[in-house]
Amino acid sequence: MKVVLMAAQSLDGRMTRGALAGDAFTSAADKAHFRAALRECDACVMGSATYEESKARLRPELLPGLRRVVRSRNPAARAGEAVPGVLEFSEETPEAILVRLRADGRRRCALLGGGRTNGDFLRTGLVDEVEITVESWIFGCGVPLAGEVAGTAWTDVALELKDVRMLAPGGPVLLRYTVKK
Repeated sequence: MKVVLMAAQSLDGRMTRGALAGDAFTSAADKAHFRAALRECDACVMGSATYEESKARLRPELLPGLRRVVRSRNPAARAGEAVPGVLEFSEETPEAILVRLRADGRRRCALLGGGRTNGDFLRTGLVDEVEITVESWIFGCGVPLAGEVAGTAWTDVALELKDVRMLAPGGPVLLRYTVKK
């Protein structure tokens, strides 16, 4: 299964505008690109904060066939929201989540963040591609693309640029990378 980290960020590498969660800062061009890219996936994994911010746009009826896994420290608290085979909440490791998705026949998984979830998948070598939209903003603070977890060793991730494309005049810019393994 191919795992593609997809994110939009400011020029200084922040996926949120300070403490404000969400993608309100992203352009219409990025939103259109994201919807098209997500339609090519049959699974996605995200952290609970990302899910909270985007659950209205990820409703099962809007994206049929997309299996959603939300990483949560307390999945039992969200059991009422779960939809078998469509939306689940899990405290499993990234490796265990991908083993289950592969066993279910999933072929392309979008990794949708946040910073901790991105970092966990990158650190364990499970990401195949990174697709980043760089928006024309500098925030100075906010959630980084791959956050640190206290006490967790970080491993550098080498990338090879695959494609660069301007999504709209004057920006944003889409960067596509292959993860060197």
